[in-house]
Amino acid sequence: MTPERVVLPKNVAPEHYNIKLWPNLTTFIFQGEVSINVNVHEPTSEIKVNAKKLAINKVNVIVGEENHKAIEIKLTEIDQVATFTFAQPIPKGKAVLQIEFEGEHNDRMNGFYRSQYKDAQGQTKYMVVTQFEACDARQAFPCWDEPAVKATFSVALVVPWELEALSNMPIKEMTSVDPAVKTVYFEKTPVMSTYLVAFAVGDFEYIETTTTKLEKPITCRVYTLPGLKEQGRFALEITPKILEYFTEIFGSAYPLPKLDHIAVPDFDAGAMENWGLITYRTVALLYDEKTSDAANKEQVAYTVAHEIAHQWFGNLVTMEWWEHLWLNEGFATWVGTLAVDHLFPSWDTWSNFIVNEYQQGLSLDSLRSSHPIEVPVSDPHEIHQIFDAISYSKGAAVIRMLSNWLTVDVFLAGIRRYLKKHEYKNASTDDLWNALSEESKVDVKEFMNTWTRVIGIPILNVTEDEGVVTVEQHRFLSTNDVTEEEDKTIWWVPLGVHPKPASITDHNQTLKTRELKFEVSKAKGGANFYLINKNFTGVFRTNYPANAIRQLGHAILEGNPALGVAERAGLLADQSSLATSGHSGVDRLFDLIQYYKNERSFVVWDLLLSKLDHIAQVFSINERTHNAIKHFQRKLVNDLAHELGWEFPEGEDYLTSRLRGAIISSAGRSGHEPTVKEALRRFKLFMEDGADQDKVLHPSTRRTTFEIAIAHGVVKEFDQVLQYFRTTPKQDQQSLCLAALGTAVHGKEQIERMFKFALSEEVRAQDFMYVLAGLSMNIQARLSAWEWIKGNWATLQERYTGNMGMLGFCVKIPINKMADPSLLTDLEEFFKDKDTRDFERDLEQAKEGLRIRSKWVARDGAALESWLVAQGY
Repeated sequence: MTPERVVLPKNVAPEHYNIKLWPNLTTFIFQGEVSINVNVHEPTSEIKVNAKKLAINKVNVIVGEENHKAIEIKLTEIDQVATFTFAQPIPKGKAVLQIEFEGEHNDRMNGFYRSQYKDAQGQTKYMVVTQFEACDARQAFPCWDEPAVKATFSVALVVPWELEALSNMPIKEMTSVDPAVKTVYFEKTPVMSTYLVAFAVGDFEYIETTTTKLEKPITCRVYTLPGLKEQGRFALEITPKILEYFTEIFGSAYPLPKLDHIAVPDFDAGAMENWGLITYRTVALLYDEKTSDAANKEQVAYTVAHEIAHQWFGNLVTMEWWEHLWLNEGFATWVGTLAVDHLFPSWDTWSNFIVNEYQQGLSLDSLRSSHPIEVPVSDPHEIHQIFDAISYSKGAAVIRMLSNWLTVDVFLAGIRRYLKKHEYKNASTDDLWNALSEESKVDVKEFMNTWTRVIGIPILNVTEDEGVVTVEQHRFLSTNDVTEEEDKTIWWVPLGVHPKPASITDHNQTLKTRELKFEVSKAKGGANFYLINKNFTGVFRTNYPANAIRQLGHAILEGNPALGVAERAGLLADQSSLATSGHSGVDRLFDLIQYYKNERSFVVWDLLLSKLDHIAQVFSINERTHNAIKHFQRKLVNDLAHELGWEFPEGEDYLTSRLRGAIISSAGRSGHEPTVKEALRRFKLFMEDGADQDKVLHPSTRRTTFEIAIAHGVVKEFDQVLQYFRTTPKQDQQSLCLAALGTAVHGKEQIERMFKFALSEEVRAQDFMYVLAGLSMNIQARLSAWEWIKGNWATLQERYTGNMGMLGFCVKIPINKMADPSLLTDLEEFFKDKDTRDFERDLEQAKEGLRIRSKWVARDGAALESWLVAQGY
């Protein structure tokens, strides 16, 4: 049964908002006036709007010459609604609702909030900025805060002359209030949803460029705090290219005259696609060629592309309600990757997508506590919880699968049809399927409904009998205990068998039944293997028989070109997932890894090393097994560690640089002696007064080096990294310090220091996640970290309630590598008397993950130890 949506009555609807605000960067209490042109659909004595944490002082409704003053103003905190009652009914027709109010620039990174930073002289300064998605425009001004209730907006900000004021549209005019204060009026916006309205006030500088290939040139700017604008150069350079590319493939012009990006020191999410004024966490927008990790460049490119994609898909055409969130996020994730691949084809972006987005989506959807892509949501507590790997990553993966099934050209033609039909309006998932069906002449809805409306993904169980292969689909659960009731879905699965069997006549090889048989064709060159899910465009796991795995392994070892980066990485990911669930064994995964000894791809190594790290963490309950896995890792990376070394030659290709960083990281964490020795030498040089730090320690090896120094040192090394955190002005450097400290801290006193520091004012609330992520990988500290989370729960709840998933992060991350079943009881006991509405899904997923890992260790611990002993580890 679909829950009833918590929405406002439809008797009154807004057409246009005139918003005037008086931000205050000293008292942090802002004043506001909003005048809303409304349509009254039926006579009413009561008008309801959304308002949260606002004090409403005065309400009038103007109808022609009549002024109706509210006789009662009632705010209810729980449903975030303000009710205005009038002595006489407001007649049907046009009216103007006038409201005077005040609110707070809070420090919780939502609403119209404040962000703190230090200026060049070390003085504390502030800027104010907005974050309204999903339901926080109501913290800045009373409104109809629902995506389907669109209107136009005229914004005015009253600010000191020395400060910059920004909003969605360009400045229309500025007038002087007095010698110290100005009013900045902005152009009227197109029709849009409230969650996309934005403004920012502060001491900003900017760099600027303009598109050159569009009919109407678009002014593009990157705004930063003073002294940082050149770090926005890379983002600025790619912005016109992305705008021009999307204009071409979407078939419609970007409708605003400008596009601004702004880096915000305190920002909860990665970025937010406000129309014409995109806000970013600093590390997601700024990049320094000299000091930033190479990985940051790709992340900036992708984030900028993702947010620009939203200017059409989300802003121009907006989801009708939050259950269609994936329309925004899944599409922007896919098309953002498409744009990065278009701009930087040498980065192998789609293979990276398979290792990251694709795996995240499949992993989360392998849990019972997952949710469908289209998930019914009713109130604000539920909305934040679906900004997850299902909406983003699985959503993008199924779009990639569909675009491959239809062909990308046909798919994009359908997208153009969809955008044209629904521009400046709202749309649902079915509207997208209809547009794609009209374009392709195929019933897309029939293909896609199981992928978006049913929880879970399929596993294809493969058996062989005298040259005949049988593929049988079932629901895949990481617990490997699917019930008959849970296993009724028949997905339409594009098989992607290579070499293509003659017996499958459908061009897309679509499995539409429970099972399918085919005869194995010889691979090119007479190789005796077959592959399912060529290019890994299908969203499923494949469970091959042992013989098929061996044949694929030999083909990988021999460098068969049919097994490209996507296939080699995808095969490893599948086997790792099947080992976790018990469909296969962890010893079989280690057997497969042996075939990768000639591997040279960064993407494959990145996945392989992360899987080995995870196994080492989970099986650390047995010290001997843990040490043997580390030995296996050292031997695995030894040759490449010596070959690649520590130097990054100028002009080296991007993926080789990434590979070196990954190998050094794995070698260091596994205790590879030459790597540890060199890291300690470089750390000492790096920390010397007057050292040329960028020359001594490349940014891509900095976190690893810090970890090794802290792990092999005592108080001195911990303090040196802490001091570097305190003195570096760059947030990406600060975040790597926090992660390194969390990962490597040891000793009871130092761990306690780390906890105290993590909740201090020195660590931004948004950056607490880096500490937690590091601690989750720290065998010596992670259990203490969980106890510390429990002991400080009230503080964390006060700090993060209303944020985009940070409370859930505090629950899931500290225990996401642990396999002790007693923690399950601990989790249930601790949260039984607490309000968990804001993170209920995360809590259930944390519990399920513990069950899965504890069963895995119990099931495979002895076999893994035996394998390692037999191999001499």
